Amino acid sequence: METPFEIYPYSINKLIDIFSDKSISNPEFIQKNIHSIYFREYFEHLDTKTILAENDYIDRDYLEDFSSYYVRCFADYKRKCTRLHFFKHDFCVNDFEALLNESNPSLQKALQQNYLGFVVVKPLPKTIIGRTCLVPYPKESGKERKYPITREYKVNLFGLPLSVKSLAFQEQDNVVAACATSALWSVFHGTGILFHHDILSPGEITKTATKQLPIESRVFPNRGLSGEQMAYAIRSVNLEPLQIGINNKEYNIKSSIYAYISYGIPLILGLRLYDISGRTPNYIGRHAVAVTGYSIEDQTTKYENENLKLVSSNINKIYVHDDQVGPFSRMVFDNRFIKLHKNGTERDFISLATSFKTEGTGIGGVRAVPEILLVPLYHKIRISFDTIYATVKFFNEVIEQVNEEIPFLMNEKIEWDIYLTDVNKLKSEIFEAEKCTGNYFKKILLMNMPRYIWRAAAILKGTPVIDFLFDATDIEQGQYFICTIEYDKGFSSILKKIFSGDIFEEMLKNTTAWKIIRWLRDDSHTYREAGSK
Repeated sequence: METPFEIYPYSINKLIDIFSDKSISNPEFIQKNIHSIYFREYFEHLDTKTILAENDYIDRDYLEDFSSYYVRCFADYKRKCTRLHFFKHDFCVNDFEALLNESNPSLQKALQQNYLGFVVVKPLPKTIIGRTCLVPYPKESGKERKYPITREYKVNLFGLPLSVKSLAFQEQDNVVAACATSALWSVFHGTGILFHHDILSPGEITKTATKQLPIESRVFPNRGLSGEQMAYAIRSVNLEPLQIGINNKEYNIKSSIYAYISYGIPLILGLRLYDISGRTPNYIGRHAVAVTGYSIEDQTTKYENENLKLVSSNINKIYVHDDQVGPFSRMVFDNRFIKLHKNGTERDFISLATSFKTEGTGIGGVRAVPEILLVPLYHKIRISFDTIYATVKFFNEVIEQVNEEIPFLMNEKIEWDIYLTDVNKLKSEIFEAEKCTGNYFKKILLMNMPRYIWRAAAILKGTPVIDFLFDATDIEQGQYFICTIEYDKGFSSILKKIFSGDIFEEMLKNTTAWKIIRWLRDDSHTYREAGSK
């Protein structure tokens, strides 16, 4: 009879043995599988010391898929899983049994402090990695890693409360799910908390997405979802899918990802994969991943595109839940293009380095060409990033043009930080900022604002000098500019000088830029020194 739990010192070989023992897969297959290669690096990086195997674990997502398909098979597949818990400190069976026998606050605290998360092992022959919640890669010197969409997962381990901040991941199940389904499942774990909707299992996502499936196709086994089917699945949880085409410019994909993920919205990134180990790129197929974070390095080159300098241009990596690799796996912007034939001509396409692996290549032999971003949005978020980007770009061009004629006004370019937020986050940041005091900022805190807001912060020498706020719930023909928040009196004065001429009213009237200018000219909105009346 299997014991309720087992405890082992961590090693990658022991983990592979456990994977094999708790599933019905063989060690040779698991050892060659890219997930094992990925987990080797991941757990070593996290300094993992101990594995606790929780046997006879009932996982809701697997149980839904089991009832949809596996229970009807002639083969006797098990309905219970094993949940593996990982810790970065050493303890043994006797230590844990002592904790169960008698409360030990110090040991309980140590377990929580050193808890790295869990992996559910499914009792299947191949796709064995079930619901996985592991802590992301930690911060490193010179690297700013951001994971805005992680949430707290509470764990009850035989009555012991534990928690891990993560975003759920699982391997593609070729029977009830494809890569797009796995990506959607991870995305829904983020949006479900943010926008308060049900989180579907992979099998439920596949059923929902394929309701309009052609008659010659089958729901199970599932070989993949189209963009239209992914959009249908997003609508099934009362969200609206926004599709963003990638225009082969780095800043387009970086700025779009940054704008939405900063608010905690995970995105689906559609890719074309190419094996580059030969003389010419060999097309492998389409793939979909869930974008879960990004990295900015201190020494990253600051790109300037169309005279608009963006914080998002400094992104050098994105982190994705790639069901064929692992959670928070890296995709790198390394300025490499690959030549592809399209519409009869050869063109250079932006590509990202991946951790993907095929039988014919090692890791690094496959590159990804981005095609689309799919953003799951709450239906009241109507104004898109492209609209705000165009407004800020136009406003910035006017400033640049005037500054060229009167160069003493500003001696460097403005850097723009453009992202989606909400009124509560915005006002909390203002309230907690030490420099945001006095009657001026009190008026901002008391101002009635919409729930969702686009925020475009102008930055000089690393310091925000002014914010432009836009109503994300309005329509493009509406009055979607809300107000500015001025942090620097000197910079506000420069803007007033730039836009003091009457020529701007005739040139810009009926545009959002003119609404911003009128706001800046109104003395009732003028910045006052902190603490002034």
